Parts: sequence; C-alpha cells; structure tokens
Amino acid sequence: MNDWSIIEESAVQNNSFVFYDSFYRAMKDLTLEESSEYIHAICNYALYEQISILTPKIEGMFQLIKPQIDANLKRRKDGMKGGRPKIKTIGYR
Repeated sequence: MNDWSIIEESAVQNNSFVFYDSFYRAMKDLTLEESSEYIHAICNYALYEQISILTPKIEGMFQLIKPQIDANLKRRKDGMKGGRPKIKTIGYR
C-alpha cells in the first residue's frame, strides 16, 4: 500500500517539523528504498501523527528519533496555549 493514498488534506496535523542533521546522517548507509521508507516514516509521524508499518531495520532507527519528534510536537502544542498569564497589578504601572 502506498503511503500517499492515505494522506488527505484534512489529515494534516502540523504544517512543518524540524528535520535534524542527525536524522539525515543516520541515513548514510541506507539503500535508496530504505531511505525512502525512513523519510516517509518521519514525515508521516511528524506531520500527520501516523505511525507506519516499517521493516525491522527502519523501525529500530525510527524508535531512536521518535522521542525527539514527540518532544517537538509537545513543545509546539504547549506553545499554542499562550504562555503564562499576565499578573494583574493594582495601582502600579
């Protein structure tokens, strides 16, 4: 099954994500097919929050970077909350 067939405009959770140099460096010894699977897994998770079915090698690599993507997603969601409320002061400027 092609991952592109499951992607719909309404499924977009995030419009962008950080792709770290370490993610790219981890690909250096992968075949073209493995690289494609790896990149699609990262994009599907970071943009659509969908976990792909992966080959064991790519699954292992993905599990190493998943915590970083999760931390970035949490940071983004927390940032949308608006931050700390302003303290109201009485009589002071």
